Amino acid sequence: MKGDGADPRVAVLVTAAGSSARFGSRKKELALVEGRSILDRAVAPFLDLPGLEALVITAPPRREGELRQALCGRSLDALRERLADRFAIVPGGETRRDSVRLGLEALARALSSPAYAAARGLPGLDEVIVLVHDGARPWASPELIGAVLSSAIEHGGAVPIAPIVDTPKEIGADGTITRHLPRSSLGGAQTPQGFRLGALLEAHRKAASEGFDCTDDAELWDRYVGPVASVPGDQGNRKVTYPRDLPSEDVRSAPPVPGRIPFRVGHGWDLHRLVPGRALMLGGIEVPSEFGEDAHSDGDVLLHAIIDALLGAAALGDIGSHFPPSDERWKDADSRDLARRAAALVREAGWELGNLDCTVVLERPRLGPYRDTIRAGIAACLGVSPGAISIKAKTKEGVDAVGEGKAVEAYAVVALGQRLD
Repeated sequence: MKGDGADPRVAVLVTAAGSSARFGSRKKELALVEGRSILDRAVAPFLDLPGLEALVITAPPRREGELRQALCGRSLDALRERLADRFAIVPGGETRRDSVRLGLEALARALSSPAYAAARGLPGLDEVIVLVHDGARPWASPELIGAVLSSAIEHGGAVPIAPIVDTPKEIGADGTITRHLPRSSLGGAQTPQGFRLGALLEAHRKAASEGFDCTDDAELWDRYVGPVASVPGDQGNRKVTYPRDLPSEDVRSAPPVPGRIPFRVGHGWDLHRLVPGRALMLGGIEVPSEFGEDAHSDGDVLLHAIIDALLGAAALGDIGSHFPPSDERWKDADSRDLARRAAALVREAGWELGNLDCTVVLERPRLGPYRDTIRAGIAACLGVSPGAISIKAKTKEGVDAVGEGKAVEAYAVVALGQRLD
């Protein structure tokens, strides 16, 4: 497959379906590096890639939503604007080989859709180069990606290889050294790895039918298709396997040390108009009222303020970046579900809720009779004790739109503590 000077058609598969068993209790792709998830940083270098036609992320089954939330608003907006339904997060399989095959099948479907064919013409899958990248490699450079892509266009398959620093040895079953291998002829495979999409998909299908397993796609390509070209790897393109692989300055991913503050404080505020015909939702509880919040979701102003406070304390953005009103998925959404998602993101980032202090400003009805019910509802939603939550109710005494009964507002302050697991 030779280049003709035009931008090639490119598909990207980011693999993030592993268990992260060696990383500890968290899914490593959801951990943060300087305020952004590892997964978001792994995806970001591909977003402006010329010729990008489709991007798929594999996730552990039933955790697709968590991985979507790990992408920042800017990344999601770019993916939706450029790719529309040719961006997807799909469940992986039991092994890496199975997960890659399922991801490749999803890319093939996206590039065979009638809408895509009408807009871009239906390509043969071998006209597309697929870049398979590990979702736990957040530091791949555009230069490395470009080198792999160029080599894959020319040779059909290409892999970045980093030189081995330590002298390699082959170890026998009894623990003794059986061979002293020449370091000059060995290297470590990195990602992204680039291949013709159609040929790689067929190779994966054959491997699945024969029960042949592998740890990377270069081995599989070499077995079923042909030789794999190499390009120089990048020592900075590290893979995160253990917590120690993260930058030491990232306090959210390391235990507290002297001189660092092991807690965070976040503030949230929200306001909604009150209109007839809507339920008044506060902390996931419907409060009897002739007026309710006017909003894209269910309008729960208190939970919205709490979500902003949680995300803000963990430096994870705000409610609009994760649940934008422009996205029809969140129309009439239950804010309790949104709060659970936000709380899960905070926990994945290495924080636990210490306490939550809230104020609801509402002229009527009076909230005293519902205060304990609201408090218990929020506690259940966030997975904490009601003793960690305070709810206060105020009025504006007739001042401004809230005081005139035309709106309701809420404030929330949270304290987060570092998780030590």
